[in-house]
Amino acid sequence: MTVEAPAQSFVHSGKFFNVLGLALKNAGLTILTLTLYRFWARTSMRRRLWSRASVLGDPLEYTGTAGELFRGFLIALPTFFLPAMFIFYIAPLMMDPVTAGWLAVGFYLIAVPLMAAARYLMRRYQLARTRWRGIRLALAGSAASFAWASFGWSILQILSLGWYTPVARMNRAKLMWDNARFGDQPFEFIDDGHPPQRGLWWAFTFGWVSYTIVFVGGFIGLSYYIGVTTNEAVDDTSTIILIASFLWMAATLFAWLVCWAPYNAAAMNRIASLISIDGARFKLRAKTMSLFLITLAGWLITILSLGLLAPMAGFLQVRYVLCRLEIIGAPKFAEIGQSIVEEGKAGESLGDAFDLDMGVGVV
Repeated sequence: MTVEAPAQSFVHSGKFFNVLGLALKNAGLTILTLTLYRFWARTSMRRRLWSRASVLGDPLEYTGTAGELFRGFLIALPTFFLPAMFIFYIAPLMMDPVTAGWLAVGFYLIAVPLMAAARYLMRRYQLARTRWRGIRLALAGSAASFAWASFGWSILQILSLGWYTPVARMNRAKLMWDNARFGDQPFEFIDDGHPPQRGLWWAFTFGWVSYTIVFVGGFIGLSYYIGVTTNEAVDDTSTIILIASFLWMAATLFAWLVCWAPYNAAAMNRIASLISIDGARFKLRAKTMSLFLITLAGWLITILSLGLLAPMAGFLQVRYVLCRLEIIGAPKFAEIGQSIVEEGKAGESLGDAFDLDMGVGVV
């Protein structure tokens, strides 16, 4: 008779209003310093959230500093921020529209692999500044290799009208987790005898078909309404059209959350089930409705606060995942040594440019 390995739950004890107080303070200081305080704000928020996360009874520790994040920003300034400002604000005034348009198209093409590299570098920095029981996490591998592989998968997603997305998502997860380390012990993205995207296709099909119907149907309805309103020469036609367009956009965003929630929950659960370290496995219990509600709450907080309280959305996601995550079995922690992967001295650079983690951490 096979005895099942014991399961230990992760815990996140962060309280909403406690974190909200810190987020409000950070938002106020960020405004007063014309966004300069955001490096200190991000660091203080991460320290708060990391210290509330516990694994097997011991909390995580975040050791990153605002100075490292600021150095990362200085790296991104000439490589991303200044070129972006030139292309989108100066080039349209100095160049002919065709040339300026091609510059913008080229920038977007470059931005796709850049965003993938930014996500990898951000994860590398955050893991390097995370300790548990005194052992540092790390991410080895090449950000450039991840970026170009991700770019290739993005092209396949476009050519397949999105149907390559489940494969691309699992490929990115495998490449990321196969390079992750806890001390000198590697994580593994295992082969369980089934395709990595097993269990995702029905949820993806539901999301793709239902959202396409909602989007196209809503656009046709909006176009018809605008045509009728214009032909009837109603007073304040432009205002009515603006309101109708805003309502259509809001309904489309809401529909996106509803239609894709089953797929997102299934993908998160599947990825967690394939992660292993020293024989221990992970299990995530994300549910469609709860994930939809937590994501909706995060979007509403971010939109209504004009982005100033975006870290609260990140906090909700982090707490949601950790409170539903389990580790099955126990690695031989006594045999794990310190990481030999170099920490690096600068922060997330491009990750800050794209604001990939809402000021908290990549989930």
